[in-house]
Amino acid sequence: MNNKNLIIGILTVLMVSSSTLSFASNITGSGNEIVDANTVLSDTIPSIVKKAKTNYALAKAKVALLKSKIALEIDNSKQKAEAELNNAINYLSEAKSTADEKTKAEIDLLKTKVKKAKKSVSQKNDDALVKISDVFDKTKTLSEKYNNKLKTKREKDIAAIKGKYMDLRAEEALLKAKIAAQSKEKYAQAQVYLEEANEWYSRSKEYGTKKINPYVEQIQKDIEDAQTYIKKKDKDARNKISDILQKASEIIKED
Repeated sequence: MNNKNLIIGILTVLMVSSSTLSFASNITGSGNEIVDANTVLSDTIPSIVKKAKTNYALAKAKVALLKSKIALEIDNSKQKAEAELNNAINYLSEAKSTADEKTKAEIDLLKTKVKKAKKSVSQKNDDALVKISDVFDKTKTLSEKYNNKLKTKREKDIAAIKGKYMDLRAEEALLKAKIAAQSKEKYAQAQVYLEEANEWYSRSKEYGTKKINPYVEQIQKDIEDAQTYIKKKDKDARNKISDILQKASEIIKED
């Protein structure tokens, strides 16, 4: 994972360097003097790269928390839930390493809440699921705030990270679809989440590679099949969504 982040960081610096040089001459100081391009690069690139890495790590933490909720609520697996909570803690630590000081304090609070949720899971307390849901909501809020910051920092120049981020958002929607599909009364909501996942994958293909995009297109076809099962209120829809999630996880792991 560290190697992947290093590669993404280098690619991001290269992309942002190229674009920043092109607009640096348009940025002026208080005396209408042209700002030196090297100053713009030194100030802008680290900020964008750090925000992008923090944003990506927070998204991963959010997905891990959803997986822990599924493990506990649907799979009835304390072990899986604890493993995903450990993953969430690791991803939050990863996010903290590139976050600003204010956000680091917020991340520390989230890590404390995740640890308390893990303790409740380990002790089989009745409030375990509530604690997981609570920390997921707070992580989601922080993630969305950081994503908005990233959009204001020339998000178009960091395609490599954008594509991966969209794949994570698609996986998040699929996880929500799996939760909803456990009840026929919520099949309509599952349908909405499947459509959301499909839309994220459509957007991610704009930043994908020739190697990855065929897999994404296959997942989109699988999503359409799952939607057909959902419309028929066929119980096999749950298995279809689980199969799609497996493929989605494999895409995220790809370099």
